Amino acid sequence: MLKNIGYKYRVLIAITLLMIVVVLSFGIVFFKGQLDRNSQLKSSELAKDTENIMASIENSLMTVHKYYLSTESNDEVRFLVENDVDYSQVSAITKGTETLAGKNIVSDYVSAYTLVNFKTGTVLGSRGRYSTTEVVNLDVLTQLYDTYRETYTKNLWVYVGGEAPDKNSRQYRMTVPVSGLDLVLFAPFSEVIPYSLIIVNINLNQITNDLNNQLHENEDALLLSSDGEIIFSTDSSINDALLFAEQGGYDHVKSLDGRKLYVSSRKSDIGGLRLIVSYDADASIAFEWTYLMMFVVIILLLLLVAAFVFRSIYKPIKTAALEVSRNNDQNLKPGEDELKYLTNSIKKLDSKNTELINQTSVLFATRLYRDELTEKEIDQYLYRLSLMDKVPAKFRVLTYVLKSLGEETTISSEEDKRICNEIIDEFRGLFVNEEVLPPVYYAKGVVAFLPGEDNETEREKVYRIYNTMTQFVYEKYHMNIGVGISSTYEDIHLVNKAYMESVQALHFGKIDNGSYLSHYRQDAGMGELKYDEESAKVLQKSLRKGDKEKAYEIIDEFFKSLIEKDLKRESAIPVLMQLVNDIIFEAQGSGAGTGVFRETPGQIYSAIIDYRDLNRVRKYIKFNMIDPLIHYQNEVIDSQSGNIMMAIEQLVEEKEGNITLNECSEILSYHTSYIWRILKEEKGMTFTEYIEQYKLDMAKKLLKDTDMTVGAIAERLNYTNAQNFIRFFNKMEGTTPGKYRQAIKNDQ
Repeated sequence: MLKNIGYKYRVLIAITLLMIVVVLSFGIVFFKGQLDRNSQLKSSELAKDTENIMASIENSLMTVHKYYLSTESNDEVRFLVENDVDYSQVSAITKGTETLAGKNIVSDYVSAYTLVNFKTGTVLGSRGRYSTTEVVNLDVLTQLYDTYRETYTKNLWVYVGGEAPDKNSRQYRMTVPVSGLDLVLFAPFSEVIPYSLIIVNINLNQITNDLNNQLHENEDALLLSSDGEIIFSTDSSINDALLFAEQGGYDHVKSLDGRKLYVSSRKSDIGGLRLIVSYDADASIAFEWTYLMMFVVIILLLLLVAAFVFRSIYKPIKTAALEVSRNNDQNLKPGEDELKYLTNSIKKLDSKNTELINQTSVLFATRLYRDELTEKEIDQYLYRLSLMDKVPAKFRVLTYVLKSLGEETTISSEEDKRICNEIIDEFRGLFVNEEVLPPVYYAKGVVAFLPGEDNETEREKVYRIYNTMTQFVYEKYHMNIGVGISSTYEDIHLVNKAYMESVQALHFGKIDNGSYLSHYRQDAGMGELKYDEESAKVLQKSLRKGDKEKAYEIIDEFFKSLIEKDLKRESAIPVLMQLVNDIIFEAQGSGAGTGVFRETPGQIYSAIIDYRDLNRVRKYIKFNMIDPLIHYQNEVIDSQSGNIMMAIEQLVEEKEGNITLNECSEILSYHTSYIWRILKEEKGMTFTEYIEQYKLDMAKKLLKDTDMTVGAIAERLNYTNAQNFIRFFNKMEGTTPGKYRQAIKNDQ
């Protein structure tokens, strides 16, 4: 369509588009710069907001903490801790519980309080007084008390997951409130070994209300416990995005609904709380009309520049066309395309630039076979080379390559190109209508354009060309040739497709070392059969690893595709040979050699060529080639089982037990089932059991030989918290880490 537009209008359109691209590029760069500056500023502000909010939360919790630490000097609380009180001592209970409730000092932040006295066996709190034997969740209290005995920490913050029972049930009253964030104080404070717990259940609603009140517009927050449980969220739809961003350390992330969020996080030492605050950047983008006015002014200025540039470019062309018109038989007509007029005038000088035209024709042909030209570009070439009227109604493409007489004979790429170009010069007259597309050397072969359809007359011409070339190449270069010919085409724009058919016909020719001529045949499957190189790589890898199951899977898929295509026998043989060759190459590369197979390569090739049923060929390859090669590889691997076990032990030690079976398999390049079997044979345990035993042994060593706390050991072994480590150790050893360390000291 564009070729029908006058030259001056094309120039004007091109300049205008260029100016628009320049303006848009400038606008994009400017706008991106503004966004980047705003991003940096907002990231800094968001980090400060996050720090202030976390500081506010910590300040509230520290106020609670200090208040309850001060109860150490409170006589009413001390009396409750040191004495077995009952309801007859109403005054003492009232005064003590009033203090424990917060006395309107911190009561807004306390949802419940409980004094658990293991010495007197009583529980006194916001839900009343009862015996410790009646406590529903006594195991949780015991675990908290054991935590002190393991860590010797007088007071600590803990977060306990789970939900409280129904308020109307008796279990509700007999359950010590520990769900959520708790401050745990071990009393008496003055005793070396405390026997009471003061558990203060924090009112998280008050904390989250304070948090919510401090958020600015377009900000959202996510408050997490030390174990990663969500305590509070302003927008649950972006929780996953915030967690992903915070763990990855990014300053912004695309949320689940496509919004761009800036993210900042802070972690508190109080209860291990984590706060993630995000800012919705998309909701805050404001358009400034000043920039729009500037943009419009710049566009107007550039349009003026475009008009000036257009006049500067077009005027010399118009002047030249008028000058040529004065000295030409054909004058320039009003409204005629000046560039087209000049082009037609220059074409009359063809006799002076024949060499240039020939070079252009060769370039045109080469680019056609490479499929580098669009239909529009092909038409432009034909027009400029005055070939529009010379394109035949039907054509084919012929491709030939040089073939050595034997495998021991080799020829370099440069020598191949030299000989092929000499053959082109020798037989240039044989390639009829070469003025449309001359024969060219491309992809280590010669490609020629043949006019005419595939009938008896044209076949005789092709055979004459083939016989003449075969005799000439053999006598002069002592070589053979292979020739492939495409089917017939009518559209010059499909030259590349015809070329690909000629190459396929070339590949499906005779397998011996003599010369041959092969025509493309769609019914032989030439247009649809391809050897899957990726599957071949997977097959070789599975053979190398001794993975029989995977090798069988690849073979079955390969033959399934052949059977579904319902190919003729002569079409399937080349790709079957390629499969056999890949297996033979793998056997040679692994050191097994071809002797590992149940038959010689010659017998295998004969069986493949003479096959009558593809399913039998599949079973034949499995039995005679895959099975013995897999057996050989497994014997080699088994002979190295001791070395492999040492490699597994070394890898587990390097990772300090923090590695999975799949990661181990990937690093050592052995199948997971084989590593599992090695561990079973050498150690009598699974991979998971081996890792657990390694961590247990390491924990024992650290408990025995170091003064590290249980919490520090848990962190060293990559446990999320000390309680998880204590549970693991107790399950494996039947005792807690603290008791194990004490027993060792007693034995010494």
